[in-house]
Amino acid sequence: MFVDTHAHITMKQFGADREAVVRRAHDAGVRAILDVGLDIATNRRAVEYARTQPGVFPIIGFHPHEASEFDADAFQKQINEYGAEAVALGEFGLDHFKEYSPKLVQKRVLEQVLGMSMAAGKPVIIHCREAERAILPILKAAADPLPGVMHCFAGDVNFLKQVLDLGMHISVGGPATYPRADRLESVLKAVPLDRLLLETDCPYLAPQQFRGKRNEPSYIPLIAERIARIRGVSAHDIGRATTHNAISLFNLPRGAFHPELQ
Repeated sequence: MFVDTHAHITMKQFGADREAVVRRAHDAGVRAILDVGLDIATNRRAVEYARTQPGVFPIIGFHPHEASEFDADAFQKQINEYGAEAVALGEFGLDHFKEYSPKLVQKRVLEQVLGMSMAAGKPVIIHCREAERAILPILKAAADPLPGVMHCFAGDVNFLKQVLDLGMHISVGGPATYPRADRLESVLKAVPLDRLLLETDCPYLAPQQFRGKRNEPSYIPLIAERIARIRGVSAHDIGRATTHNAISLFNLPRGAFHPELQ
């Protein structure tokens, strides 16, 4: 069994067949999908959809691309309203690659939402793209240890060590299956199995077999199989460990999983 710890299934790309996507995921052994909001509107959709779908759990956050539109009062209201349902807060972070919001605005918003998250007592989902040096001091200042996940991990082994020292997990998706992913392979060999999670980040970053097409949670086993080959273990080992990690970090209801994981 598997958990997709980072998906965006309430985005418009799934508008025509969302329920079928969830069914395919379940048939593929994906017992939980964590649906991540990006702003006030998508947070609301994630929570409302999760209320209708067993096995789908919401995460509410504010993506760095949207930092210029951040409304602290509105987001705090959502934390107050949805906090009991959300299994984590995020994704938050820095994106110095596309920089849709200015770097200084991203930094200010990240510091603010991390403070709000620590007060709420929830794990955090962190987005970091070409901003490793800038993000570490902010994370360390927020909390040490910092419960949460460096999502779609793209750093090197040195960055991995610093993230692990903070007490965080890393999650890995479709890029693990891409050719010439040497740096990520080195990370996947180095990360302790009890800090590893699986994700799709769908509809983006489909595994190599479906690259260029819409990604979906049912592809999680393909990612697990590739990681298993890199680490020299079975896909069952990867599935069992990463599912146990997700249950523990996000406090997922254990009744949905095999007794050996309960």
